[in-house]
Amino acid sequence: MARIFLMALILWLQLLLPAFAGVISDIRVGKKAQNEIEIIIKGEYSSYRAFTLQSPFRFIIDLEGARLKKGLPRSIDIKGSIISRIRAGQGGNRSRIVLDSADKALLFHSNIQEKDRGLIVKCWRQATAETMPSHSAGSYTSFPGARPVVPQKALDDLLGRPEKAATLQGDDTKKLARYSGDKITLDFYKTDIHNVFRLFAEISGKNIIVDERVKGELTLALTGVPWDLALDIILEQKNLRKTEKLNTYIILPMPGKATGKGELVVHKVSDEVLQPAKLRKLKKENRQKAQNLILEGHNLETQGNKEEALKIYEKAYNYWKNNIDLIKKTAYLHYISGNFARSYFYAKEALKINRKDSEAALYAALPAVRMGKKHEAKILFKAAISGSPKIPEAYYNYGLFLERQKDYDNSLYVYEKYETLFGPSLQLSLAIARLYEAQERNKDACNKYTELQFSGFSIDEDTERLIQTKIKTLCD
Repeated sequence: MARIFLMALILWLQLLLPAFAGVISDIRVGKKAQNEIEIIIKGEYSSYRAFTLQSPFRFIIDLEGARLKKGLPRSIDIKGSIISRIRAGQGGNRSRIVLDSADKALLFHSNIQEKDRGLIVKCWRQATAETMPSHSAGSYTSFPGARPVVPQKALDDLLGRPEKAATLQGDDTKKLARYSGDKITLDFYKTDIHNVFRLFAEISGKNIIVDERVKGELTLALTGVPWDLALDIILEQKNLRKTEKLNTYIILPMPGKATGKGELVVHKVSDEVLQPAKLRKLKKENRQKAQNLILEGHNLETQGNKEEALKIYEKAYNYWKNNIDLIKKTAYLHYISGNFARSYFYAKEALKINRKDSEAALYAALPAVRMGKKHEAKILFKAAISGSPKIPEAYYNYGLFLERQKDYDNSLYVYEKYETLFGPSLQLSLAIARLYEAQERNKDACNKYTELQFSGFSIDEDTERLIQTKIKTLCD
């Protein structure tokens, strides 16, 4: 009798305790470079889901059916511009890995690969194009007081009417506008549909009740979409619907007509009705092809093979022409390869998608300078410093461009704006001192070079000699 009671107790405890498919044995940093980093997660799990959260930005990976190995660090600090910390925790029947963005207001790009009984999470930030070479200052004509603005009409003339603006009218605009949720990134692999909806409850702050008839798994990847749009996409894919009552979503199967037992019902569907579905299917297939190519290109790029990576990225572009990050990456690689015409083309294609993208404007301005398109370059540099996000390279390159045009007053204004927004740097301080010299403001130049001498910046021997020479020349 005691033996029977003991066996019953063991079975009861097994029902209460969470079921684990495996153990997460290791979490560590893999390859690391200036603009990218790999996080390696070793172990076994039944499925995973990945998503982003804001305020502050962080990337979260939930590993279903997995527990953390005893003694595994729960927090790992990382120095760099992409991830500041890795956090690990466990609850219920899952483990959670959190990658905190080094920039709390900006998320990094990410890609997850399953490999060698675990996951490799590649994280990177978009690199910015190399700066233009510096040059010596000469005589100049002053244009005081002009502040950079975006000449919208001139930019329209340069780019033409954007395709998106021409096509998104009337009801289409209303449909897009109704999705107002925070943008998120999702990556589900064989995730139970109930866990998916639990995640949306966490992201949205809403109560979600799921009908017991809703079953199945989900494999899906979405990048940078409003959470309410993502939810509707999932409902559509799984043939589900939602009703809302008092901040609560109720998820139900789509209603269907009941038929008699053994009865075969044939519905005729017109080509007009089928066409949108066919287009959605083709778009989905093309996006998957593009994602596979992007991963292949990224791997080649990390191995230093930028020429082959560029060819792969251009193939991916043919399948996914509204992926602005892919287009900017292609423009950047063409620029550093010296193919300025192709770089200019791709950067303008990116601007057609988003005219306020500062990186795209910068990638267009730099090759425009190299090709002697001074008027276009000025328009694009102004767009780069007026767009989003604010990036220091846009200000520095625009300042250099104006300095080369001997527009020293406006160049100094842009440099000082850079310093206000992002703080001082060796390169910037040298440029400002150089402009003071060009304007024959020797006292200001003397003070700037003297500041540099005691700034604490890491200064090479040649630059140190230059600063000492300038102090002797200008401060006497």
